[in-house]
Amino acid sequence: MDYKNELNDRQYEAVVSTEGPVLVLAGAGSGKTRVLTYRIAYLVGECGVAPHNIMAITFTNKAAREMRERTERLLNGNVSGMWLNTFHSACGKILRANAERIGFTSNFVIYDDSEATAVIKDCQRRLNIDDKRLSHGTIKAVISKQKDEMITPEQFTDMSDQKNYDSRMLAMCYQMYRDTLRKNNAMDFDDMLINTLELFDKCPDVLENYQNRFKYIMVDEYQDTNQAQYLFVSKLAAKYHNLCVVGDDDQSIYSFRGADIRNILNFEKENRNCKVIKLEQNYRSTQHILDAANKVIAHNSGRKSKSLWTAKGSGDKIVHYTAYNQNEEADYVVREIRKGVHSGDMNYSDYAVLYRANALSKNIENSLVKYNIPYKIYGGLRFYDRMEIKDLISYLRVFNNPADDVALKRIINVPKRGIGQTSINKAIEIAERENTSLFNILLSATEYPELSRSAQKMFETALKFSEIMLQADEMSIPDFIQRVFDETGMLAAYEKEDSQIEDQARADNLREFLSVAKEYEQEQRNMGNEDITYAGFLEYVSLSSDADTKSSTDDDNNKVTLMTIHSSKGLEFPVVFIIGTEDGIFPSYRSIDESPDAISEERRLCYVAITRAMRKLYIINTEERMLYGKTSRNQPSRFLCELPASSVEGINQKQRNTRGTPGFGSNFESRQYETANSFLEKQFNAEKKAQKTSVSLQTPADNEEYLKDFEIGQRVKHKKFGIGTVSKILGDGMNKTLEIVFDDFGMKRLIIAYAKLQNP
Repeated sequence: MDYKNELNDRQYEAVVSTEGPVLVLAGAGSGKTRVLTYRIAYLVGECGVAPHNIMAITFTNKAAREMRERTERLLNGNVSGMWLNTFHSACGKILRANAERIGFTSNFVIYDDSEATAVIKDCQRRLNIDDKRLSHGTIKAVISKQKDEMITPEQFTDMSDQKNYDSRMLAMCYQMYRDTLRKNNAMDFDDMLINTLELFDKCPDVLENYQNRFKYIMVDEYQDTNQAQYLFVSKLAAKYHNLCVVGDDDQSIYSFRGADIRNILNFEKENRNCKVIKLEQNYRSTQHILDAANKVIAHNSGRKSKSLWTAKGSGDKIVHYTAYNQNEEADYVVREIRKGVHSGDMNYSDYAVLYRANALSKNIENSLVKYNIPYKIYGGLRFYDRMEIKDLISYLRVFNNPADDVALKRIINVPKRGIGQTSINKAIEIAERENTSLFNILLSATEYPELSRSAQKMFETALKFSEIMLQADEMSIPDFIQRVFDETGMLAAYEKEDSQIEDQARADNLREFLSVAKEYEQEQRNMGNEDITYAGFLEYVSLSSDADTKSSTDDDNNKVTLMTIHSSKGLEFPVVFIIGTEDGIFPSYRSIDESPDAISEERRLCYVAITRAMRKLYIINTEERMLYGKTSRNQPSRFLCELPASSVEGINQKQRNTRGTPGFGSNFESRQYETANSFLEKQFNAEKKAQKTSVSLQTPADNEEYLKDFEIGQRVKHKKFGIGTVSKILGDGMNKTLEIVFDDFGMKRLIIAYAKLQNP
C-alpha cells in the first residue's frame, strides 16, 4: 500500500508515528477515521504487529462498526483478535472473563436507564424519602456524577454533611443502590467502567495480562472521555506507552454527559516525549466556512490552537439573515430550499436545519408542511409525535369531549396518580358492560367494589377533570393550556427532574405548545375571525399533526434534515441553516447564567454547527421571537459579532418583506457588515469590561461568600435556582467554583465568590 500517496503529509506522519504517546489534534473534516484505520493497517502490514496486540476504542457502536469495516477492507479481513470496540463493549469483554474476581458471576446483567431508575425508586421507598423533596431524578444525577469522578459511596459519605438530612439521604441512597445492584449480580452502564477499574486495582495480574496483550492502543474522540475512561486507557497503556489519542478540543460539547476537556488539553503534559500532530486540512468545507469557524473558536482561551484550511477554494460567502420573527425565519429557510431544488441543482436531502433546542423545530416543520416538503427529524421525533405533546393533546381532547375514551386511557395516569393498569382495565370492562363512557365510570368509581383499590383516586381524578373542563370557555386558549399545566401537574412532572436533559427538552416542548395556541389565535384574528373556539383549535392541531405525518413519511430518503446541533456532530451536509442565533437561545440562558466555561462550550457548539456545512451556510436570527408562549426581543447572538466580515454577506432589505427594520444593502461591502459587527463587538466588549470591573472591585476579604467552606453533598440555596446539592468543588481563590445539582434546574457551575449561596 502506498501510504504517502493516499494520505496528506500530516496524516502520513500520524500513521507512521507508531511508538510512544501521540496526540493527533484532528480538526473538523480532517480525516481522523482515515488516519486511525490506516494507522492500524500500517502497524499490521508494515510493522508486523499481530492484530491481537491492537486495541482501538471509540464511543458509539456505529463508529466502531465503521472503523472495523474500513480496517477489514485495508487488511483484506486480517483483523482476527483485534479489539475495535466502544468503551462499554471493551469493558464488557474484560468483565465477562474476570467477574468472579470482584464478586460477580460471568452472567451478570446490565441494567438500562429505566431499570436503574426503578432501583433508585425502591431505595427511596426503603429509606422513606419523599420524591417531592428529593426526586429520583436528582438522586440518579448525583450518583452518576460521583461515578464519573470515580467517587465511591464510602468516599461520598465521608465528604457529605451527615447533619444535613438531604446530604445524608443521598449518601445512604448511593450506598443502597450500589449494594442492591451487587446483590442482583447487576451493573449499570457507569458500573462497567468503574468495576473494570476496580478489577485492575484489586487484581494486578489481570491488568498486566491486558497490558501485555494490547501493546498499541488508539482512542477516538478523546475530547469526550470522562475520568473513568481516562483512567481505563491510562492503566492499559502504562507498560508500553504506545497510546495514540485522536480528538479535537474545539469539538468538546458533552460536559453534561461527564466529558472532561482537561483529558485532551493535559495529555501532552501527562505523557513525556509526547508527539503532537495537527490535522488542519479540511476535506469537507469551503474556505469561507472554515474562516468563520476559525475566527469564532479563536475567542476561546485555553485551547490547542489550530487553523483549518482547504484546497476546495473560497466558495460562497456565508449568508447572515435577520428575520422579523420566527415565522419569517421559517418561511425564508423554506423559500431558499425550494429555490435550490426547483433550480435542479439540489435535492431536499442536501439541506439541514440546525438548532440549539428541540422546541425551535416547530415553526420550520410548519413551513415545510405548508409547502409539502418532505423532512425528517434526526435523532428525535416530529413535534406533534413527541410523547409529551401527544399527552397534552389527549388532555385537551378529554376536556373538550369527556367521552373520548382513547384519549382518556392515554392520560388517566399521566403523570402517575397511583392508578394501576389492572384497575384501569377493570374500569374499561365496566364501561363496556354498561355501554357508557370510561369517564362516567370514573365519576362513579366508588360505587364499584371491584375498583376498591383505586376507586377513590379515580373519582378524584374525574372530579378534577370536570372542574378543569368548566374553565375551557372562560379564558383564552393559551391561558386554558397553562391552567391544564397547573392543575394536572404534567409540566411540573418534567420540571422537577430538570437534571435530566430529556426532561428539560420535554418541558420546553410543552411550553412551546403555548406558542402554537397563541399563533392560532393570532392567525384567526388576521383572517377576521373573532369567534375563536376551543374545538376549532383542536381541529387545527389534528390537521397539523395529520399533515405533518403525510409530508414526512415518504419512502425515499430525499428529505430535508432537522436536528439539534448536538446531534449533528460527525455529520455533513451541502447546505446548512443555523437558526435561532440570539443570546438566550444560542448561547442559551443557562450557559450565560453559569460561567465562562459554559459560554466556551456554547462557542464550541457553534464551531461544530458551522463546520457541518460543505458548500453553503446560512446563519439566521430574529428581531423578535415567540418561544415557550412568550414573545421577546433578544440581542443577536454574541457569536455573530465574531464572524469575519470578509466571509459573510447580508440580506437586502427588500428580501425581508420591507418590515422597516435595519438590514444590509444588496451591494454588500465589508464596511457595511463591519458597522453591524462593530455594534455587537462594542456591546459584547462593554459587557466583558463591566464584568471584569465588577470582579476587580471585589476581594476575598470583602466577600463573605468567598470565605464560606462548602462540602460535597451539602445542600445549598440559590436565589434563582433554588435548592441543590454540591457535587464537585473546583479551583481555588477567587475562582473557586461549585458544581451544584439543583432540584429544579439540573447541574450548574457557580463561582462561590459571586453566587450568594445560603443554607436551605
